[in-house]
This record gives sequence, C-alpha cells and structure tokens, in this order.
Amino acid sequence: MELQRTRIFLFISLVVVALALFSAWRQEHPVMPSHASQEEVQGVDAKKSENDIPNVAAVGAATVSTNTSTSASSIPGTVPSTDLIDISTDVLKIKIDPIGGDIVRAELVKYPESLNTPDKGVIILDKTLERNYVAQTGLIGKDEKGPDSKNAGRAHYEFAQKQYSLGNNEKLQVAMHWHNDSGIKVTKTFTFKKDNYLVDVDYTVNNQSQVPWLGSFYGQIQREFVKEKGNGMLGVQMYQGGAVFTENKPFKKISYPDMKKAPFREQVKGGWAAQVEHYFLCAYIPSAESTNSFYSRVDGDNTYNIGAVTPVEVAPQSTQTFQSEIYVGPEIADTLKAISPGLNLTVDYGILWPISQLIFWLLKTINHYVGNWGWSIILVTLVIKILFYKLSASSYRSMGKMRLMQPRIELLKERHKDDKQQFSTALMDLYRKEKMNPLGGCLPILIQIPVFIALYYVLLESVELRHAPFMFWIKDLSSKDPYYVLPLIMGATMFFQQRMNPAPPDPVQAKVMMMMPVIFTILFLSFPAGLVLYWTVNNILSMAQQWFITRNLEREGTTLKKIK
Repeated sequence: MELQRTRIFLFISLVVVALALFSAWRQEHPVMPSHASQEEVQGVDAKKSENDIPNVAAVGAATVSTNTSTSASSIPGTVPSTDLIDISTDVLKIKIDPIGGDIVRAELVKYPESLNTPDKGVIILDKTLERNYVAQTGLIGKDEKGPDSKNAGRAHYEFAQKQYSLGNNEKLQVAMHWHNDSGIKVTKTFTFKKDNYLVDVDYTVNNQSQVPWLGSFYGQIQREFVKEKGNGMLGVQMYQGGAVFTENKPFKKISYPDMKKAPFREQVKGGWAAQVEHYFLCAYIPSAESTNSFYSRVDGDNTYNIGAVTPVEVAPQSTQTFQSEIYVGPEIADTLKAISPGLNLTVDYGILWPISQLIFWLLKTINHYVGNWGWSIILVTLVIKILFYKLSASSYRSMGKMRLMQPRIELLKERHKDDKQQFSTALMDLYRKEKMNPLGGCLPILIQIPVFIALYYVLLESVELRHAPFMFWIKDLSSKDPYYVLPLIMGATMFFQQRMNPAPPDPVQAKVMMMMPVIFTILFLSFPAGLVLYWTVNNILSMAQQWFITRNLEREGTTLKKIK
C-alpha cells in the first residue's frame, strides 16, 4: 500500500536522524590496545627522519631525580623537579620545569572545571605520578654540544626567580639561561600576553666559539592516553588524539592507535602539531618561515608524542634567535585561525563543517545582541524555520491533503479489500488524478536533516556553549537537562505533532508510530540541553505552521473536497 510505504519512509528518515546523532557521539575511537609489542615499539623508535627526530624520553633519562626509580620508557610517569617556576596571567596558571624548560602544568582560570567548582580552572597540562601531559621544546646540539643531549640529558636552566605575575601589564617575559664550556650560551624566553593563551617560546643562541654550532630545534606535545569518563550520550567519549597540519590536509587526525601502528613523518613549511580533546587543545607552532619535519612517536606502551623538529645553525661569533609558539587553551575558532592555517579546524564539526561554521556564525552574531546562548538557539531555530518555510509548507500541504483524502482511501480499501494489487493500482490512479506525490511530505524533511546534524555538531563542539546558562534550571546548555524537563516537553510536542497527521491504516504501523515520541524522549534524555531546546522549539514552530496550512487547505475546497 503506497500510503503505508510513504509513512514507513518518513519513519525511517527520522530513525536515520537518531542513528546519525548516536553515531556522532561515538567519535572515531576504537578501543586502545592494552600494550604495544616490543617489535612495534622498536619499529617506532628506529624510524628516524634525516633530521634526527629527538626521543626526549631518552634524552631526559639522565635528569630524573635519584630518589625515583625509572627507566627511559617510564619517565613520562615521574614527578617533575620540585624547583618549579610559577607563572600567573589573567587567563593561565603555568608551571615550568627548569630541567628542560618544559611546561608541566597549565590551568585555564577562566574555564571552571565544573559548575560546582568555579574557582578551580580546567587543568590541561599536568605532570604527576598519575598523569603525564606536557609541552616540551628544546635544542639538541650536534656532537653533544647541548643544551639537550643524549649523554648529559635535558638542559638545566638557571633562572632569576621562582614566581612571576603578569599583573596589570600587557606582556610578561620569563627568561632562563644555559651555557657550556665550548662557548655556547642559550637563553630560553617565554613570553605571556594579556588575555592570550598563545605563549611565545624563543631560543637565543650565542655562539662564542670559532666553529658553527649545528643542532636541532624541536617542540612536541607529550601525553599519556588515559581513557576519561565519557562526556556524551551513554558515556561515549569524543575525539581525543593527535592532529597536524599538512599541505594536502590542513587538519589531519593521527589517533593513538594510528601512532601505535606506524610513526607519522612529513616535512611542511610552517604548520602545527597538537594534542586535541573535547573543547581544548595544546599545540606546538614552529616558525611559519621554517621547513619542519613533523612526526609522531610512542614511548614505551602508553606515551604519545607529536611534534616537529627543525635543523638550525649559528655561525661562529654570532647570535641567532629561533622562534616558536605553544597554544594551550580553548578551541575558539576565530582565535585559532589567526594563529596558523588549519588550526581552527580542530573545532571538529565533522563532514558538514561548512554548514556548521555558517550556523555557528549566525548563532554567535545573534548572541552578540541578546547575550544569552539559549535565546540565541531559539532565534536561530526561527531563522532556519523561515529559510525552510517553503519546503516545510510543501511537506505539510502534502500531509494535509493526505489527511483530507483518508475517507476516499478508506472507500478504495473497502472496495478492493480482497485484491491488494487492484487497491494499489486504484490508489496510484487517485494520486495521479489529484496530482499528489506520496513522498511529498518526506523529501523536504530529508533535505533538512544535514542542517539539523550540522547544528548538532555546533552545539556539541563549540566551547563557547560550555557551561553556558539559559534560564531557570538550565545552567549548562552543553550538558543534559538535570531534571529531564526539556526532553519530556520535547516528547509531548512530538506526540501532539503526530496527532495532527493522518493515522496509519495499518494497526501495527500505528503502534510503531505512537512509540516514536517515547523512543525519541528516551534518546534525548542524555543529549545536550541546547540540542533538545532546538528540537522542542522546532516542533512547536512546525505545529503552528502545520495547523495554519491545514486550516487553509480545509477552507480552500478547490483542490480536494471533504467526503461527508
């Protein structure tokens, strides 16, 4: 029966939306192997580039304090030196280890870890016995002429004080110094700026010797993989892994399983390498003018490195500065785009990112005026509804006509109750006579599905909506409704909207359709409140539009006539 097929088609399209949303929660992460084989680890370490990609774990073996029993492969789990440098800005609390000059802790003071702990910022970088996530930069001199070397270990930098604060200044510079007996002096300078998560990391090499100083300038983000508690529906975790810029692909994901399988190697002018997680990232950005060898490497069983190395040379009796940057902060697309090409794509909107970016631009523009992301979502829903008004009107007119035709279809069904083939033929003749397309109510809905999924990614991935309140009990639009009120309202609107449509003639199909509001309500219980708000408002607007169109159809009486 054609009408039943049409309804089934519509039902399947809605299920496709639900499955697409569910699949989006299950982002790209197969189960991690429990450990790599010895052959895999050796294979990763053995495949060095021509620029001698640094194994900082091996370089750092000599720097571990004597009271900690470690090996090169277990260094990532050790505690940094106790003589750390504390740095405070208006957006960051940083700790730097003078051994190597690594950033071993970074707290984002403007992004609370949770709504219940407003004074405790999200900790991105951290090096403890339980966790290892650090941003490393260094210089490896040829023939063990430091600062970092395989025999002497990471450089021990000297510093003037242990605490620094940006205060009311626009810029803060923290300098550390190293020298050797060969006439090489190195100054490593961190520059912090007001309201900025981008840290300049510069090396100034003063070569007082009579021969050129040759070495490698490297930067890498090192992280242990710890399976965190899921931040999505059913506890599914969002993407967490490495990413780099390449000339062919400005945002190339390198997952931890990929790093296990084979090391990544590619030379790029400029570029960046990052460790990405939901809402935040840490990225190493070498000079845009240098040609850099990007790489990934796995140390031991569970420490993943991604970075770049650049060959450098300083002429005798001369001084040269090598520049790089480290970004540790939120994934704000406009900010990241200004830092380096492709870095803004770490705000991962999926394959529909052009639509998502357009929707987010509209959402952000409206929020600039209304100052509330919840009302912004409502207004964006209204704008989308207006843009798709004609498509939706076509759908509702088709469903309205189908409702008015129900008595005639029932007459045909009664007349041909013993011959389904004749009924199907008569039904198609009726459709042709009335110039109706039984799929007319479904296709406009299918066309809107990409827009809905794109908005879903915007609400899920945009850090601007993290902990963004709406009103009353909705304190965080990026998290589920704590009292499940919005999903219940959404389910109710879906139920009443369904009641406005013609009832399926098949009893089994009617029961299945009646279950849809219940199924979607359960499905949306764990969805972000912002997404549920969108769907609820969209349902209400759809009901109003459908009522208006159906009422006009009943008044027209020119295309179809009611059977009394």
